[in-house]
Amino acid sequence: MTSLMARQLTGSATSCSYRSPVPGFARSSRRRAVQVFAVNYDPEKLFSTPPQEGIINRRLTQRMLEKNKEFAAEIMRTKDEVRKAVLIRREARVPPSDVNELIEFMLNTDAEDMEFEVARCRPKFTPAFFKQLDSLVGAERFSAKPDQERLAELETLRTYLEEACEAVDKAVAATATAAERLKKLLTSKDKKQCILDMAAANEIDVALVDLLAENIEAAKKAEQVQAAEFMEKVKVAVSKYVVTVV
Repeated sequence: MTSLMARQLTGSATSCSYRSPVPGFARSSRRRAVQVFAVNYDPEKLFSTPPQEGIINRRLTQRMLEKNKEFAAEIMRTKDEVRKAVLIRREARVPPSDVNELIEFMLNTDAEDMEFEVARCRPKFTPAFFKQLDSLVGAERFSAKPDQERLAELETLRTYLEEACEAVDKAVAATATAAERLKKLLTSKDKKQCILDMAAANEIDVALVDLLAENIEAAKKAEQVQAAEFMEKVKVAVSKYVVTVV
């Protein structure tokens, strides 16, 4: 009797398949290992938030962003150092008053400093200066043994200075008129209508927007918050009608 019951129990045990008490889990009959199918299954609410996927990717992304921030900061530090080096180099050079020396000064100027030197030395580039430069070009061209390299440098400098001085003069004139237009805009009672009238008359250009930006920065440095915010709104409204003055 006892052996019969044992055989029956053994038979029923062997014929009965294992069922996991928790849905989402299954046990292999061969390896007897638990395989997880539903990682977010939490019927008893044991976790405040359910397990989330992609944690490794998010951490890798976060590390990448942190490295990018460090890289961006390093770039900014490098730019600051380069900017300081440029300022020191420019301040160390003093433009001479003598015309011939000034010509040599410009010939020995680095290409990246040419615009700066033209703007700084513009008052020195008088008709007398260009007359002397033309004289040097002619003397070199008609000499017994002309130095072709020297001649090319003088001719290139002559052409560049003429065009650069014209550009500087236009920029100065545009800035002067921009100041008058900005004053008219800021003092107008109906600024929306004033902007429309200025746009119709092609009086809104890059120089006006740049001048507004300079005033905004100056107001921020002076801690004039309301003035800066007001001019920022004006700048946004004006920027919609920017035209390039040829």
